[in-house]
Amino acid sequence: MATEKDLHKDLEALRSDLVALTETVRRLVGDVAEARAGMREAVKSAAKDAAKGAAAAGEELLSDAMKLGGDAAGAAGDAAHATVASLEAEIRRNPISAVFTALGIGFVIGIIGRR
Repeated sequence: MATEKDLHKDLEALRSDLVALTETVRRLVGDVAEARAGMREAVKSAAKDAAKGAAAAGEELLSDAMKLGGDAAGAAGDAAHATVASLEAEIRRNPISAVFTALGIGFVIGIIGRR
């Protein structure tokens, strides 16, 4: 039969294990929160870069249209602004998809640039 001393010893071991488990869970929660924050910033940065790239492409399209002159330039400018606005809205709705799309486009451009 277990003695009072053995029960006290077991209780102390259980307390010690509980303290260690609590500390492990606390560190795990902190690590998960840190990883989420890092992921959020990476997605935000990639989406912002994709939007800037789209805006630059729109400006280039507008510049080319301006060289053509007349009403075509105005129509092309309006189309470029509408495209950029639409792209920005889509990035806000689906930032992760935007990141993967930007990565895919970059990959294709990289492959084409190597040739």
